[in-house]
Amino acid sequence: MNRKAVILFLALGHGLNDLIAGYFLGNLVQLNADLFQISLGLFLYNLIAFGGQYPVALWLEKWKQPKRFLLLAYGLNVLAVIFFLQAPQLSIVLAGVASAIYHVAGGTVCARQNKAADIGLFAAPGVVGLIAGGYWAYAGADIWLYLLVAASLFLGGVYFIPVKDADKKHLVQSTSAPALSLDRHDIIMIILLTVISLRSVIWNIFQLLHEKDYHWLIAIAAAAFIGKIAGGWIADRVGWRLYTLVSLAAATPLLNFFKDELLLFCIGIGLLQSGIPATTSLLIHTMKGRTEQAVGLSFGTAIILGALVFYSPLRPWLFSAAGGWIVAVLLLVLIAFLKPWQKKFLIP
Repeated sequence: MNRKAVILFLALGHGLNDLIAGYFLGNLVQLNADLFQISLGLFLYNLIAFGGQYPVALWLEKWKQPKRFLLLAYGLNVLAVIFFLQAPQLSIVLAGVASAIYHVAGGTVCARQNKAADIGLFAAPGVVGLIAGGYWAYAGADIWLYLLVAASLFLGGVYFIPVKDADKKHLVQSTSAPALSLDRHDIIMIILLTVISLRSVIWNIFQLLHEKDYHWLIAIAAAAFIGKIAGGWIADRVGWRLYTLVSLAAATPLLNFFKDELLLFCIGIGLLQSGIPATTSLLIHTMKGRTEQAVGLSFGTAIILGALVFYSPLRPWLFSAAGGWIVAVLLLVLIAFLKPWQKKFLIP
């Protein structure tokens, strides 16, 4: 199995992982759970699945054995499906832990050469799986047995795929890198990721499901999927910083002023999501090869920061048209005056 096939396999696993989570979370409503239980389930999953990624990254960076982490992730997914009918809250916790581990381990393997195209390919199926799982739950589809079989088969597949531990070159590069300290460039890129996650499709999925706007969900999933794949491929050719700026600047007006126009809104979602592979590559580059930590920050910590702001008193202002424009303009101004930006406009 060549490298591209491994990435495709891990991308498929990402979609299945998020499908399981979406199905569990969607079923909280189908099981007639009260508002507190639903909120608690969502909070626990997001806290563990996204907030847990950076600790997992530190652990993986120490042990350098991503295959064992992948096996652990899908072992937990299998257990989560088994326990779901009797203890759904426990299954949500197990799925959250599995998701945190899988995102970091799978993302690290796919990002070893730090190509945004590979990162985009791995990331793309996630939102499709999440939306599909949520939709089947809300539609009342009984897919428990299918999830168990699929997770078990994928666990067996992970055992046989040729995922190697980090080689000596990677070990030297990572261990010789300085300890993580955030300079202005790091801070701005994390802020940018936070803005992306704030307006990410993830935070709109359950509201749309509640309103039964299924055609919007399908369109959003398609836009996010295509955006991540296309954005990663383009960013490798035009430069990560350049593509990040262009995609953000183009997405902002579409998302702010065309929320009721399905086509234009989905183009905005696609552009927004298309910048995620580039920003992940920028973080890996900035952190001097600490791929695990960069992936954990990009896929996890930034989304947790976005969630905190999402539930804060600032939410109405940040999600207003004026707030979106002010944040976007501030980001563009700050990035434009960074020394790394002035010296190296294109990376790579």
